[in-house]
Amino acid sequence: MASFRALEKRLERDEQQLHDFLWSPGWKGDAANLLADVVRDAKALDAFLRAGGKLRRHAESLAKPLSATNKEGGESLFELLSHAYFLTAAAEAARRRDYARVGECLEQEMGSVTIGVCANAGCFEVVTEWESRKTNFETYRGTLADFLEGKGLAGVGHWKRLVSAAYGFRATFDGDAPKAEQDLLARAAIANAAWATLAGISIRKRLGSPPGFPYEAFAHVVQRITDRL
Repeated sequence: MASFRALEKRLERDEQQLHDFLWSPGWKGDAANLLADVVRDAKALDAFLRAGGKLRRHAESLAKPLSATNKEGGESLFELLSHAYFLTAAAEAARRRDYARVGECLEQEMGSVTIGVCANAGCFEVVTEWESRKTNFETYRGTLADFLEGKGLAGVGHWKRLVSAAYGFRATFDGDAPKAEQDLLARAAIANAAWATLAGISIRKRLGSPPGFPYEAFAHVVQRITDRL
């Protein structure tokens, strides 16, 4: 547990820095040092999860062509690190019964997953409305699902429901409930988030624009995370 808490602090810092490097025009950090730190984080998280190098190898591959002047494909590195980080952080928080942290991680993860789908589906304006607080998450999620169903994608309704269940963990959590119920709710919410993350990648594959890492390798990483529940 202690080893992950130290790693978690690095992941939190570097995940945000990687986001800003990719999408904030005013970012002024050292790209080479940041990318080296991200790869080091992925290697450490891979070892913590005993993922057999599947996280480390793909982080190294995705980071290699990136530089201060070439950010193409960087979103896949960000997604790989971010999804693995938030799902692991949620699972470890559940193990120490820090349910507030579980809720924070699941909201971040479901936000990231749906943003990725929106970007690939061609409806990023829906994200903009949500991030500017013109709509709430339920409205945003429903609009995205309607858009995907309009493209003829089957099974979107089930994905929508599990995204909502994971994102809504904090709203449904009862601090006065028996500990057994609290524990089971947290585990179920994390499992829902893990499934929704993988299903989101499948949706993007069906849209013809999957992320730049193999589904099977990432599914193995997610399985290693859920094995810790």
